Amino acid sequence: MARPQRIFYGWVIVGIAVISLTLIYGIRHSFAVFFPPILDEFGWSRGSTAIMFSLNVLIYGFVAPVAGSLGDRWKPKRVILIGITILGLTTASCAFAHELWHFYLLFGILMPVGTALSGMPLFTPTLANWFVKRRGLAIGLGHIGGGFSFTYGIFAEFAISQLGWRAAYFILAGILVLVVLPLYSLLFHYRPEDKSLKAYGTSELLASKDSTAEVTAPENPVSGDWTLGRAMKTYQLWLLVL
Repeated sequence: MARPQRIFYGWVIVGIAVISLTLIYGIRHSFAVFFPPILDEFGWSRGSTAIMFSLNVLIYGFVAPVAGSLGDRWKPKRVILIGITILGLTTASCAFAHELWHFYLLFGILMPVGTALSGMPLFTPTLANWFVKRRGLAIGLGHIGGGFSFTYGIFAEFAISQLGWRAAYFILAGILVLVVLPLYSLLFHYRPEDKSLKAYGTSELLASKDSTAEVTAPENPVSGDWTLGRAMKTYQLWLLVL
């Protein structure tokens, strides 16, 4: 009797992505439900208070490419664990904020650093590493967590209504550390080779190449690694940017 086929471990990585991205980005996307009670307590203007969210998005945009580069050059798992630690500490520290600049520093500057180091800039290449076949599906499913994160405000609002916004920040930080940190520490692998596996679809790809009698060279062959400097010299990149 044939043994049942085991589930490819890459799908476990996809599941980790969904859970992790929901909780990681949910902290930022739940800002709307923290905004009113913070205004009520401190009486700051809406504009000056909302700056911390704008800072968060802006800093994240600058740090995300750096985070992806660190994942390529350093140990990705270590980068992610550092990011989770930063994100957890800054989220919990928001509960102690009493001045506007506290929020600017914690929520606006430090929190997006943790988000970038532990979020999509590291997870997207991870999913690409694990899948040759069905890569688009795997990345799309993993990014569902980013969509789910917008619903995290429902839970945050309930926590605020029961315990207050300061305790709610503690709870979000606690869930992040207790759920995401173990997932990364125990189950996460950046590449299938780290678990002595091959990317999903590698066998089919090799078989397809072996069965091809003649290989036609491309008109514009690409050789070597694509560095940022080399990519910036191509008109295709600037067309995408513009």
